[in-house]
Amino acid sequence: MNEAIGSAVSAFAGAAASGQVSIDEDAARDALTEIGNIKAELENLLDQASQGAGQVQLGANPVGQAMAHKSMSRVNGSDSFMAVVQDLLGQTANAERALKQSIENYVHNDQGHAARLRGHQG
Repeated sequence: MNEAIGSAVSAFAGAAASGQVSIDEDAARDALTEIGNIKAELENLLDQASQGAGQVQLGANPVGQAMAHKSMSRVNGSDSFMAVVQDLLGQTANAERALKQSIENYVHNDQGHAARLRGHQG
């Protein structure tokens, strides 16, 4: 699922960067607010996890230490929950940039159309 989200965001970002997508700022305002809220929640989750890093204690014996190490690697490893959260944070940042680019595209297109109309009327 994470790859599908990444692919969709990348496709949207590419389309926005090439000028294929444009959106009125008023129409996008709620989406930008929601993306900002999601980013804040993900950042908060990462902050909370980093404050609790290294706190798994399952005993002083070798088995407890091995289990604690395995638990921490599941939290912080490359295929861990936190890695997925970090990736989602990056995807929300990409989506936010693409949405802002789409707004810029709309403004640019709108100004271009207005200039052409003024040229035909004058």
